[in-house]
Amino acid sequence: MLRARGIALLVTTFALASGSVALAPAAFAAAPAASISIDVSPDEATEGDTLEVTVTSTGTTDLYAYDLIFTYDPAVLEFDEDSTVGPDGGFTTGALGDGLIAVTHTRLGTSPGLTGAVELASFSFRAIDGGDTEIALASAELVSSTDETATETDIDSASVSLVALPDPTPSPTSSPTDSATPTPTPSASASATSVPVGSTGQPLAATGADATPWLVAGAGAVVLIAAGALLVIRRRQAVSE
Repeated sequence: MLRARGIALLVTTFALASGSVALAPAAFAAAPAASISIDVSPDEATEGDTLEVTVTSTGTTDLYAYDLIFTYDPAVLEFDEDSTVGPDGGFTTGALGDGLIAVTHTRLGTSPGLTGAVELASFSFRAIDGGDTEIALASAELVSSTDETATETDIDSASVSLVALPDPTPSPTSSPTDSATPTPTPSASASATSVPVGSTGQPLAATGADATPWLVAGAGAVVLIAAGALLVIRRRQAVSE
C-alpha cells in the first residue's frame, strides 16, 4: 500500500514540477475544491455477488491529484485490486491495507486539473459473507495544479446489506436396516383327547382288538340270562295249570 502511494506521489511531484508553473502564476494559486460522494450498487446482495463502488465529485476546481482512503469490513467483503479505474488522462492506483483501500490519482505533464462533475474512481468488492456493513470514504487529500492542498475527513459512506448462503448440508448416510427377526410360529401340538380308560388303565383306543372277546362274552351272558328267565316263566305257567 505504501509503495503504491509512494509511486503515485512521485509521479504527481514530477508532473507538478514540470507543468504547474506554466499553468498558473503563483498569484492565482488556490486550493482545490471538490464535493465528493460514494455510491454502492447494489445495496443488497447475496454471498458471491459483486458490488460496484463509484466515487464522484461535483463543484470540482483545479483538482490535479488526490488520495482517497476508504474503510470496509474484510470479514464480509473482498476487494478486487485489479478493478480500480480513474479518470482518463492520468495515472491511478488502488492499494489494499487491513480493512483500508487507498485510491491515488494524478494528472500527467501539462494536463489541466479536473473541474466540474467528475467520476474520481470506481472499484469492486465481492460479498463473502452475510450481514449489514458499511463502505466509507474516511478521508481525501486533494492537490491543485499549483501544488496547493486541501484535506477532508469523514466524507461519505454507503450501507450494504449482505445475505450469506446457507451452509451445505451433507446428505445423510444410509445405514443398513436391521432385518426383522422372524417370530417363530409355535408348532401345532396335538390336542390331548380325553378317552375312557379300561380296567387295565389304558385307553380303549390303545387296546384295539383286545376288547373284542369281552364284548362277545358280555353278549353271551345276556342271552343266558334271558333264557333262564324264560324257563322260570314257563314253569310257573305249568304249575298254575
